[in-house]
Amino acid sequence: MPTRAPPPHARPLLVVSPSSGERDELFRALEARAEFSVQYATTVTEAVQALAERAVALLIAAPALPAAAVTELLASKERVRPALPVLVIRDRQAEEPSGWERRGVGVLRRPLLADALDRSVDVVLGLRRP
Repeated sequence: MPTRAPPPHARPLLVVSPSSGERDELFRALEARAEFSVQYATTVTEAVQALAERAVALLIAAPALPAAAVTELLASKERVRPALPVLVIRDRQAEEPSGWERRGVGVLRRPLLADALDRSVDVVLGLRRP
């Protein structure tokens, strides 16, 4: 499936999601916004490589990423890009290790209200929508 070229000023968002199935529904609104360029990694290793190689404004961990992988991702991110903001999307009852909040991670619980992810990204990045 061809992807549209993002505008040159688009803020790159890196989503770590092992499952492409949830991408379509969960991240559709972010992908549709011209001010963002949504990029995907399917593994922590791919994500860390992407963080080391290119600019990223926000790191997002999808709900399908297991808690242990999120913890590994956060530790790796601290070494590569310590100031990078992170949003983690979890199912309502999914575990959330206590160390995540010490790393400044924002956690969103599913099911998400309409536009909750969009609004959260705006808040984290300090954007104002018209």
